[in-house]
Amino acid sequence: MILTGVIVNSLSVLFGSLIGSLFKKGISKKMSNTLMSGLGYCVLYIGISGLKTGSDILVIILSISIGAIIGEFLDIDKRFNQIAIIIEEKINNKNHKIAQGFMNSTIFVCVGAMSIVGSMESGMQGNFDTFYAKSLIDGVVVFVMATTLGIGCCFSAVIAFIYQSVLTLSANVISQFLEVTIINDISCIGSILIIGISLNMLQITNVKIANFIIAPFLPILIYNTIDFF
Repeated sequence: MILTGVIVNSLSVLFGSLIGSLFKKGISKKMSNTLMSGLGYCVLYIGISGLKTGSDILVIILSISIGAIIGEFLDIDKRFNQIAIIIEEKINNKNHKIAQGFMNSTIFVCVGAMSIVGSMESGMQGNFDTFYAKSLIDGVVVFVMATTLGIGCCFSAVIAFIYQSVLTLSANVISQFLEVTIINDISCIGSILIIGISLNMLQITNVKIANFIIAPFLPILIYNTIDFF
């Protein structure tokens, strides 16, 4: 089935989050803070590891700048928080960490190049290897994230399923606009956002990372616009 990889990845995020949320109940606040710091450093490492893929610094700067302008204009961070508030009301849990968990886990799971590459391979070749590898990484990271941020991380599985399903089912069309250079820059920008998440987790910054979520997709537009002219 064409969506096998997407389903496996989404389930890994869901179960990792659920199990992490259960562990959270037995963890002291002091231990939770220590885990958050440890995870912050691990997420920072993952982000730094992906920076080397970038191939055109100008495209990366333009993508982040334009993405930030669009994100601020649309106030995407506020939209994420509104979704989190709805989730809080549905589960009768007024906890600001639900919003934080939902946003952090959603951005981590969705912004990397593995989502795009995995979707292209699934949709065009029926190859799920990238998604299987991604599932292992996402499951572990979201598990630890949920031990500190709780049940909010679970709902990122829904966003991941919808987002990656659309990419997979549209693979034949999207692939016409993708080259290795574009995918590399998408990966680099995604890694920059992941570093942003880690710095927020370490309480070094308090940046609205969700407002940059459009940035990883802009290299597709920039490169294809350049080719057109």
